Amino acid sequence: MAFKPKSKLLTLLVLYRIVLGLAIFEGFFALWSLVRVPSDKGSAIFAGLSLQRITVLFTILLVFGLFVFSLFDSFRSQKFLKFLASRLDKILDFEIYQVFIKSFFLLLLLSSLATLLLYLFPGLDRLIFFLPNIYVFTLMGTQAGLLVGWLFLICLKILFLFFVYGKKASHTIPFPVRLMTVSWTVEIFVFLYLAVWSLITRKFPQEILEGPGVKIFILSVWFSVLSLLSRWKGWAGRVSFLFSCISVWVCVFVATLQIAQWFNVGGLGSRGQFALLAASLLDGKLYLITLPNSLHDLTFYNGHWYVPYPPFPILLYVPLIALLGVDSINFSIFTMMLAATAAVTVYLILNQLIQFGWIKISRSSAAWLTALFSFGTVFWWLSFVAGPSFYSQVVTILFYGLAFLAVLKKYSPWIPGICLAAAVMSRPNVIVLWPALLAIAIQLNMKDKRVNWKQVFKWSLLSAIPVILGVGLLFYYNYLRFGNFLDFGYTTINGSNTIVSNIQKYGLFNMQYAPFNLRSIFFLPPELKLSCGYYIPRGWGMSIVFTTPAVIYLFRKAKINWWIGGCWVSIILSIILLALYSNNGANQYGYRYVMDFMIPVIMIIAFNMGEKVSGILKTLIIASISINYYGVLSWYKSPC
Repeated sequence: MAFKPKSKLLTLLVLYRIVLGLAIFEGFFALWSLVRVPSDKGSAIFAGLSLQRITVLFTILLVFGLFVFSLFDSFRSQKFLKFLASRLDKILDFEIYQVFIKSFFLLLLLSSLATLLLYLFPGLDRLIFFLPNIYVFTLMGTQAGLLVGWLFLICLKILFLFFVYGKKASHTIPFPVRLMTVSWTVEIFVFLYLAVWSLITRKFPQEILEGPGVKIFILSVWFSVLSLLSRWKGWAGRVSFLFSCISVWVCVFVATLQIAQWFNVGGLGSRGQFALLAASLLDGKLYLITLPNSLHDLTFYNGHWYVPYPPFPILLYVPLIALLGVDSINFSIFTMMLAATAAVTVYLILNQLIQFGWIKISRSSAAWLTALFSFGTVFWWLSFVAGPSFYSQVVTILFYGLAFLAVLKKYSPWIPGICLAAAVMSRPNVIVLWPALLAIAIQLNMKDKRVNWKQVFKWSLLSAIPVILGVGLLFYYNYLRFGNFLDFGYTTINGSNTIVSNIQKYGLFNMQYAPFNLRSIFFLPPELKLSCGYYIPRGWGMSIVFTTPAVIYLFRKAKINWWIGGCWVSIILSIILLALYSNNGANQYGYRYVMDFMIPVIMIIAFNMGEKVSGILKTLIIASISINYYGVLSWYKSPC
């Protein structure tokens, strides 16, 4: 500050004095508000104040005194200011300190702002009912509102000075080290929060053992190992990418597990339809030997109850149950593990596109798009429970993602064909993704902008054989159950009367369904329920535009090549099929069938975004994640 050119020095010095003056003025009211009302007689220990209030008062006095001294120094010798400026110059010369300072004060700013808003506008809890009650105001009285407000304003001023100062680090750090710094900063913040909370409530918060603190600590240790390995020249290139992939898996799995533990969503366990059917398959039966607690979405035929869904997701349970038994497996954890693996698959697809030069983004940008896929779409919601339809979609996404990865890796055409066949035997409509795979193969077989059609024909034939066999096995499975190759059991399913009657009247696919389904995909706004005093998204879900606003980047560019065109063809075909389908996913907070073509969507967004994640796209990704966070929590922790 004191060592800048004259004009800038005056500007920074004036700003510095204004910031200190405002902080002192606000601190005076914070002190006054804290001491003007005595504590309850039962908790008062000195001068009518409780231990908690005395501790806070002492802290405020220290901060207040530091501000007064700093302001006085700025008008006199400026010795402290010069010392502070010289130290800051040395500290901010290293990017790791800049990341730590910015992250810590940003966390303080956001948490204090959220607390302050809840204090000033209690009605906001109708929107964010899933947050714990703000007991701090009950324990400390309304004075806490002014104290939190002062904290918010201090953080705002410090961040303002930080950005105005504009010190650029000459010692930059690699991305893994930045990631480690942010993670440890969050861990320190959570620890301090729990310490303050323990002081206020006078008891140790038991949720620390199940809360995010432990999981963030695990992530911090993991990122520390990653950053250490990234500094070893001999291992950096060889190990860093592997650790990045594992990091993606761990982050997605931990985030999903944390929310599942918070809200006690554990799936159907050993009494789920798929688990019971897998156990029946081991006994050579295609129907349920043991019935689940609910017969919803089951089909009764010839004296037995059948699970109508396609069989491949069930087959994944069979070896687990054969080895461990149906009562020894947490099927929700298994679903979360598959979901985390699907996220890694998306990350690998993006990195393969980067290697080919088909997209220009960096690995950190690929991480942003992976976060969009994992947390900014309804995929996060699908990952929580082992319900048959949700689990089937997770398996479908994983295996059609593996099909895209296999063709990009230039594996034998049998491999993407087998992976897509597995996806088709989970959700048959994803067969329309084959044109996107073919287009990628065409792009890979181009030399001097000319297509090697002989190789393309060979690839098409070999990749199509497993898919056709998969469709044949699916039809044969129907015949073994219901005596009809085309009968999936949906016409007599024990489900919604409206959906079943429509299927019986119009069939599984019909133009009759198109207007409502197209509205669900593109235009349906959130239906908010206020019947019990809370805003809860319910009904038929909301469109992809409202659930994942980042999809508008699909239309940022109009450039078409083979692989982009193939992705668009598969997306359009998927939308046509889903528009003609007999339902839109039924009761949901967001249109979940969009995940049947979300990976091609992410690939096109990666192509359209250019060389880096713009501020607009980051905002859209954060908005998408926030919307789906609210959707997930409101679904599993609904107060009504």
